[in-house]
Amino acid sequence: MSLENKARAMVVDSERADIDRKVLAWLSDYPDLPVYMVTTESVLGVNEEGMAVSAITSAYINKRYILGGYQAEYQFTLIYRIRPGNSQDKSLKANEILNRMGDWARRNRPDLGEGIRAAKVEPMAIAEKYASYEDGDEDHHIPIRITYEVI
Repeated sequence: MSLENKARAMVVDSERADIDRKVLAWLSDYPDLPVYMVTTESVLGVNEEGMAVSAITSAYINKRYILGGYQAEYQFTLIYRIRPGNSQDKSLKANEILNRMGDWARRNRPDLGEGIRAAKVEPMAIAEKYASYEDGDEDHHIPIRITYEVI
């Protein structure tokens, strides 16, 4: 069986939950955060500005080390909900804010806890509009991947 066809091993649920919490706290520490804090997607309000994380996939193991431990990957999209009204400029600024956050994330890796080291953080694409809603809300997003090692 080729590596492409192999089922990916997921990390344990408790590890994933800890990383979810750490990523939310880390993103909320962004110095120019345009909202009070980053939440989960299910908490995003209607008719109000907000930012949230939505997991793209479950965290999964990329590589196991001979002496124990492994390398894993956590992918998420950072969503920024705005109410642009008729302003194209507000939509463009939402993408600019997300792109700056992606650049910051690349340079300021998160603390994922004891025995876990964030090896690499990288935006997987530039920010773009993700969805438009009848009530006038728009969601913009940037997908981000964190590669980390468990020792």
